[in-house]
Amino acid sequence: MTKNFNFEYILGLIILFLSIFSLIYVLSKVDLFQHSKNNLTLESSFFDIGALSVGADVKVRGVKVGEVVSISLDSDTYLALVTTSYENNILIPKDSIFKIAESGFTAPPYIEIELGASKEFFIDKDSTKNNVDAISLEEIINNFIFN
Repeated sequence: MTKNFNFEYILGLIILFLSIFSLIYVLSKVDLFQHSKNNLTLESSFFDIGALSVGADVKVRGVKVGEVVSISLDSDTYLALVTTSYENNILIPKDSIFKIAESGFTAPPYIEIELGASKEFFIDKDSTKNNVDAISLEEIINNFIFN
């Protein structure tokens, strides 16, 4: 009886420690204040966003500088409106190019920013103008085969 009790007791402690460790790990990865006033938000319009989703990365030269906060459809133009959020210390020139890119077949798409040379920078709630839509691999293959 005591041998069985010790085994169950130790197993219970292991499960308890793993649960606490998992909870701490998840809480460390979740940003509870991601929509704070210290963020810069920009809105971009795209004809085709492909498989881009909320939470996708926004990168400059491969370094994550922000994320996609929301995706909606403009009822007037029927363009996809993508709202992105950045830390305030990021200065993005107004002539920068925002394009939806993929880093492979299995990797999720992200927004790549090619920085421009303008001395004017985006401010909070601005709209971007130089936007490049997602390129579908299926569309490229169909154009190659059937054209």
